[in-house]
Amino acid sequence: ASPCALLTGIPPTPKNPSRACDTAPAPPPDCNPLVGTWIRFSILRNGFSVQPPDAPLYVKFMNDGWWSMMEFPANRPKVNKPLEQQTPQELLKRFHALGGGWGNYTNTGQVNIRHHMAGLGPGGESDQERGWHFEGNVLILHGTGPTRSPIVHARKLPNQPLGSKALVGSWERTAYSVNGVSGQTTPEHLLLGEDGWYHATVLPPGRKGPGPGIDEEKWSAQDYVGAYKGMQASRGTYNVQGSTFVRRHIGDADPNLEDKLSTGTFNLQGDSFTWTGTDAAGQKFEATYRRLKPFDVYAPVAARGRGAAPARGNAPAAPPARGQ
Repeated sequence: ASPCALLTGIPPTPKNPSRACDTAPAPPPDCNPLVGTWIRFSILRNGFSVQPPDAPLYVKFMNDGWWSMMEFPANRPKVNKPLEQQTPQELLKRFHALGGGWGNYTNTGQVNIRHHMAGLGPGGESDQERGWHFEGNVLILHGTGPTRSPIVHARKLPNQPLGSKALVGSWERTAYSVNGVSGQTTPEHLLLGEDGWYHATVLPPGRKGPGPGIDEEKWSAQDYVGAYKGMQASRGTYNVQGSTFVRRHIGDADPNLEDKLSTGTFNLQGDSFTWTGTDAAGQKFEATYRRLKPFDVYAPVAARGRGAAPARGNAPAAPPARGQ
């Protein structure tokens, strides 16, 4: 069945195979039903349910071809110390079962290919294929191998009210200062959806863990620092009203920042804006963003191919994203 038929629930007939789209309200020209913010509520691996213990995963597909996903286990201890000052046990409780990544994506028929440009954990670039279809309002994502594992069920989050859509889109931070001092050089990638939900990630390149096959319970504090130092990720709701821009950190890689606000005023000039205010940690900041170039989700897949091959250089392929 076509995506439109699956969305509307109006089955086609032999005499009129396009009846579903003919009788439903006209969709947007690209008819991309994946756009939105989704919460995974079930995942099967090789026929066995693994959520729980896996936490719910949130994946966001933007209309401009960019995506982000992240999962943060609930009830992580709020240890408010730099990573270098935490014990291996404290770091295990913060980072165990945490995962996610960001990039752009391709749709080819009923297959979605997420191009992982960086992950919350260390690793290189890779592609990840998932077949997709709908059962009612539930999005089903599944592996494209013979067992179709994993199989994910997800629901779309409800739209949140926006006072203005002036900042809707995908952005990259190009300048940043905290308390008047130039801050992190790794750009933040900020996805602001029309649905009022946002994802934000800072994913420094070159991070390395202790190597494959070593259980996290055996990592040293330095192993965790090497894998996660400088990494930031958050998701939640946002609103724009006049010149005020507010983000609520519903989930955050740093549990100390959950349910905190980043708030301030912004000045939009063409495809860039500057945001000045107070971040979720209570620090004064100024950040400048530029709009990312839209990615054509229907363009042929890049030469690096489809699978887990690295995109460039000798960087190792990213490990499979948790749950997806």
